[in-house]
Amino acid sequence: MDWCNNSDPETSFLLSGFPTSEWPTQCWLMENRLRKVPHYLRGLTLLECLITLAIVAILMGVGVPAFRDQLAAARARAGAEQLYAAMQYARSMAQRYDSVVTLCPVVDPAEESPRCGGHFGQTVAALKQQEEGHHLLRVWPARAGVTVTNRAGSKWVTGALQWDQQGVGHRNLTLSVCALGHNWSVITNRLGRPRLARDWGVCPPAVAQPTATGS
Repeated sequence: MDWCNNSDPETSFLLSGFPTSEWPTQCWLMENRLRKVPHYLRGLTLLECLITLAIVAILMGVGVPAFRDQLAAARARAGAEQLYAAMQYARSMAQRYDSVVTLCPVVDPAEESPRCGGHFGQTVAALKQQEEGHHLLRVWPARAGVTVTNRAGSKWVTGALQWDQQGVGHRNLTLSVCALGHNWSVITNRLGRPRLARDWGVCPPAVAQPTATGS
């Protein structure tokens, strides 16, 4: 800016408090002070702002997909670990109470005696068998962002798992937990002992609605 341009309205306003005879001196002082202002106090130019925005956009384009991938991997593992913990709990409760314990998806988890129904990608509950019916032991809510299918990824897994008084399960079952292509599976055999396995199942793009008991 030309501080000594008397025709400029801004300059005239800044110098209005000084006598006209002192305007050249004040102009020189203003220009001299402006030259001595450090570069970091003068702000950013338009070009610098555009370069910064371009760098931020590049970093976001690289970082966001990687973050989503890591989040999906964590969700798949957490979902499988929850089902694994539910199986371990049901098996130990069967041995503790010397009673048959059922682990199944439930359609009415808020009820005192919920009914089995749906598939293992939904809310799951452990039920102790009694003479008057089933007694609710514990409920595990559905995990967001994951699907639970059979190993082939062709259908939802329905039905139930049961453990007798000795903790024997009597059913072979694989629950394949997927999130954006990341897979963790929970596998249980007829002895009722569950285990975790990575990349054991197939993650399909879509799964048909359940119509029969999965395996």
